[in-house]
Parts: sequence; structure tokens; C-alpha cells
Amino acid sequence: METSSDSEEQRNVTPTKKRKLHYEQKYSHLWEKDKNYSGAVLQPTVTSMLPESATKSFTDKIKSGEIKMACFLAEHNLPFSLADDLKDLIQSVAQDSKLASELTFGRTKAHAIVTNVTVDESTDRSSTKHLALIVRTAIEFDVEDSFLCLIPVVDGTAIALHNAFTKYFEENNIPYKENMVGFAADGTISMFGQHHSLSTLFAKDILNLFLIKCICHSFHLCASYACKKLPRGVEDFARDVYNYIQNSTKRIGDYKEFQCFVNVKPNKLLHLAQTRWLSLLQVVKRLLEQLPALRLYFQSAVLTDRLLAAQSILNKCLEPTAELYLEFLSFVLPYFNDLNKEMQSESPKLYLLYEKKNITYKTILECNLKPECLELTEQEKTSIDVHEKALETKILKIDFEKIENHLPLKDLYLGGKVAALIIMNKNTIHPDQIEQFRQKCLEFYIESLNQIKNRFPFEDEHRQRLKNFRFLKSDTLLDSNLKRSVPSIAHLGLMFPGLCPTNLTELDREWRTLRNTNLPFQEDRLIKANEFWRHISKIRKGDSSQMFPLLAQFAQNLLTLPHSSANVERLFSAINLMKTNIRNKLHSDTLTGLLFTKSGLKKNREPSQEHIKYFNKYMYKFNLSENDNKNE
Repeated sequence: METSSDSEEQRNVTPTKKRKLHYEQKYSHLWEKDKNYSGAVLQPTVTSMLPESATKSFTDKIKSGEIKMACFLAEHNLPFSLADDLKDLIQSVAQDSKLASELTFGRTKAHAIVTNVTVDESTDRSSTKHLALIVRTAIEFDVEDSFLCLIPVVDGTAIALHNAFTKYFEENNIPYKENMVGFAADGTISMFGQHHSLSTLFAKDILNLFLIKCICHSFHLCASYACKKLPRGVEDFARDVYNYIQNSTKRIGDYKEFQCFVNVKPNKLLHLAQTRWLSLLQVVKRLLEQLPALRLYFQSAVLTDRLLAAQSILNKCLEPTAELYLEFLSFVLPYFNDLNKEMQSESPKLYLLYEKKNITYKTILECNLKPECLELTEQEKTSIDVHEKALETKILKIDFEKIENHLPLKDLYLGGKVAALIIMNKNTIHPDQIEQFRQKCLEFYIESLNQIKNRFPFEDEHRQRLKNFRFLKSDTLLDSNLKRSVPSIAHLGLMFPGLCPTNLTELDREWRTLRNTNLPFQEDRLIKANEFWRHISKIRKGDSSQMFPLLAQFAQNLLTLPHSSANVERLFSAINLMKTNIRNKLHSDTLTGLLFTKSGLKKNREPSQEHIKYFNKYMYKFNLSENDNKNE
């Protein structure tokens, strides 16, 4: 018998649903062998039904992406071992990207792309020496320096270097004897020795080859040898200060407190590097800026550290003439550094060398010679017709070592700040110290003049060759006075028979015609030489033929001549960034590929069709040894 409450409870109970059974479906490859289903194997895929161009385009996009990834590693000097991590990162960020999911980028592929797709003597961190070749070309007056190759060398002698050059040219079918018009390198004996060097061997191979030592190296050496005439304590002071403070984290922190106390900029002290062209001037300027803080810091360091090194540096800080020498260097070094920086340019600068060198030479002469030595006498003015030429000749032949030609020591010009300091400290600096300081500065001037004269000879033939390059300047044709000073360039053609057309008469006729041609940019005196001559080459006659074909071609040939090896030094700097302690055994082929990749990135960051073409199974090199492959 049921109660009313029991029946009510039964009516409120929800009936339980029956659970559905889950069947896991598995694919069986045995079905493919069944005759009833074998037709499915032959069924075309969706991608195969697309046009061939669409499939190819997607594949090229993958290749292009992987080339960009390899270029990223090369540009930022990252090891190829990061390739897998880079791919995984991109795929994790772009999980919904079909393109990202198809990337198969690893260390081996990255190495292959850089060495086989994108693609002066130096000692790197490994035991392999390399000879770096950079070529200068001019196409339609676009002068460009391009990395050519990196050749491993064992022997650094002139013959070995020459053999390495010629072997590379022959293996790559480069007719260097026909195409090579100039050669520039640093002034080492193996490169530019007078009797037996790489330059003399090239001169035997190629008639009328233009040879020049790196101008930047030469001016750096002029300043370096002149600085040796100053007391060594100046250079030692710069090194000792850096080594004492910058090699200790605690001392760096303590020094910052003194910088704040005397209210000088919290700049770091700079290291004096002999191998860096422009380092001395920057070090001197930084020492002058920090001198108040340095004096106070080392007074404290002597009391707390009680080290002889601190006492020695303090003595140099407090030396009465220390600031005078630093201020003198701050005044005189820019004469060399400014010219050095200009000649490091990748654009043609050889046509400016004669003028810039003469300006520097004459400016230094004016600092220490009597004014009458640099002027023509009344007799010289009347006996010589061309005033400017006579004055130039006199300046170049003046005996700057002769005591009678020198200004009195008290009248030497050593910079405005030096003169002010001498007056301000006349009661604290002994007159004998000031006189010795001035004598050392005079010796600096004399040595710098000697160095300039020896490294840039003033003999008539060499001087005339450099001087005649001035016809390439736009100013020469835009200034009526300069225009008249160059009536002919036929003699320059004789100096460069390999670069000049054989018809000198026609060449000179074109030049004299150009001197009397109205040019559209007469107000712009700052136009670059290559841009100026590009315009000249486009001037046409009435029949649409070139008006100045021989002259334009001659100018372009001269603009390809080298003036320095600064581009090679930049290449060595790039190699030093690549060859770190972690990546200290990069193979030469890998280095070459990295350098080519970096060079290509300057022009275009998008892979070309040529890159895509070389992106195939043949880009992998399996002939490298196992150790070489493990270096990356």
C-alpha cells in the first residue's frame, strides 16, 4: 500500500538517459589495398588542382621567408645554431599561418643559404689569415665599392700574396690585367715595399697601373710620429687613467660620485688604441672634460688605496703643463683627423687630395714660420708672371727646419685655449717649463711637416699628377678663374695612358669646348664629382650623339681610382664582430657568405628571383669535414 507522499516522490524523479557509446575511428592502410577503395588513392589533392603558378608562388614565399631568416642571423652576427629556435618562435607566434607552419629552417639550411645562396690581409681570432679583396667599379658614374672575396693565406710574403691573387682571378676567369686600373693598400713592406712587394709585382703585370698607399693610414702615421716628439707622460697619463678606473666596477662607481660632485658629464673614460686612426683626439677631449673630477678622485684614491699607481697618476694630473699639452693636441690633431675622415669616404675623393693636403701643410707652416717666409718678395713678384704658381712653389720648397725661418718660441701659435691658459697660470708655471713646452710643440710641427712631405712627395711629376685631378671638380668649370687655370688636360692623359682615349687631340678639343659651355647648375658649387660628370655625359649634339664622349669616359675612369683602404678596414671590423669567443672557428666559406649577405642587405632586403633559383638541394655542401660543420 502506497502513501500519498511516496507516490508524489515517484512522480518527481527524472528518468535516466541512456548513454551513447563512442566509437573511435581509425584509418587502416589495408583499405588502400582493397580493390573497392583503390580509386581513392588516385584522387587528386586540392593543392594539385590549383594552377602551377599558385603552388610555385607559395613555395617561393617559403623560400623567401627562410632566406630572410638566414639574413637576419647574418646581419646581427648570430650563430646558425639559433636557426631552430628562431623558426619555433615564429611558428608559436603565428600559429594560424600556413606559411609559418611550412617553415623547415635549421642550422644546416641557414648555413647553406648564407654560403651558397646570398652570397687586405687580416688576422682573426682563429689561426687562419685572410686576404680581403674589395673592388671599385663605375657604371654610369655610380662609383661603388663591393666585397669580392676572402682568401685564406698561410704565407704573408709578397710572392705568396701575389700568387693568391692571381690564382683567384684565374679560377674565376677574371681578366685582371685588362680590367685592373688601380691598387690601394696599407703601407706594409709586403704590400708597398719599394723593391719587392705586392704592388711592384702588380706593376710588372699591368703597365701604367695606378698605385697609392692608403691615404688614411698615411695621415694617421703623420700624426702618430709627430706625437712622439711630445713627452711620453701625456700618452701614459691617458692609458694609466683608463686602466686604473675602468677595470674596476667599484672604482667606476666611486668615480661617478666625484663626477657628480664637480658637475661634469657622467661620461666613460676612453681607451687609447694604437690601431684606431681617430682614437687619440677623442681620448684627449674626454680627459680635458673630466680633468676636474680626475684630480679630485685621485687625491682621494692616494689616501684610501695607498697605491703607487694612484700617486703616479695624481702627479701627472697636477703636472703644471699637463693641461697645456692636452689642449695643444686638442687644437692640432683635427687638422689630421678631419682630412682622415674625409678620405674614409666610399665616394671618389682622390681629386681632392692635392688641395686638402696643401691646406693642411700650409696651415701648419703658418703656426711656426715667419710670415715673410710664406710670401713672395717684390723681386719674385716682378720676375715671375704667375703669382699663384710661384707662391705655391715657394711654400713647397721652403726649409721649415731652418732656425732662421722659425717664429720666436713665444710667438708660436699653439691654439687659443693654450694661450689663455699660459696667461692664467703665469704665476704657477715656471717660465722654463713654458719654454720647454713650446719647444716640444715646435718639434711636433717640424716632424708633422716632415712626415707629410715624405709620405706625399712634392716632386714635380707626382705633384703634377695629383694637382691635375682638380679638373674633375665641378668648381673648376663653374669658376671662371679656375677654368682658365686648366687650359689643357692632354698631359694628364699621357700620365694615365691606360685610362685615357688614344686621341688626345680630340680629348683636349672636348675639354676646351666644355670650358665655354653654359652649365645649368652654376650656383651649386657643392655638387659631387660623379653627379657633375653624369650630367656632362648626357649633353647631346643636334644629331642626339654625345657632345663629350671621350672626356666623360676619361673622367669616369679616373673616378674609379682608389684613394684609401678604409673600406677594407670596415670589412675587418665586420669580421671581428662575427668572430667572437663563441664563434671562433668560422670556416672561410662561411665568413665569405656572411660578408656577401651583409653587403647585399645594404642594397635590398627582399630576396631576388636569382636567390630563389639557387635555393635548391644543391645549395648544401657535403664535402666539408665534420669538424667544419660543427663549428656552427
